[in-house]
Amino acid sequence: MPPFRIERWGQIYVNDAELDIDLSVVADGLYRILAVHNFHVEDRNPNLGECVAGIFLAGRRSDGAWEEPERFPVECRSLRLLATVEVVGGAARIVG
Repeated sequence: MPPFRIERWGQIYVNDAELDIDLSVVADGLYRILAVHNFHVEDRNPNLGECVAGIFLAGRRSDGAWEEPERFPVECRSLRLLATVEVVGGAARIVG
């Protein structure tokens, strides 16, 4: 994922680094890549209006619903959908 900047809820969420996800190790299926505000990341930026953002890989469950980062004990909040990918045989392609 390329670096990104999201303005939401009166804050600016930033990730300045290119992030890689090794999708060859996940089960076949559909996944959403979400930008998230991770509350466990130490942010030393003196600008209190700007926060560090990360990514969360959400799988599509067998009941058709999507995993949500807020339901996991990583204490993060969804900001925006960045991409939807389909993984088949360890290879991934962007589908949305």
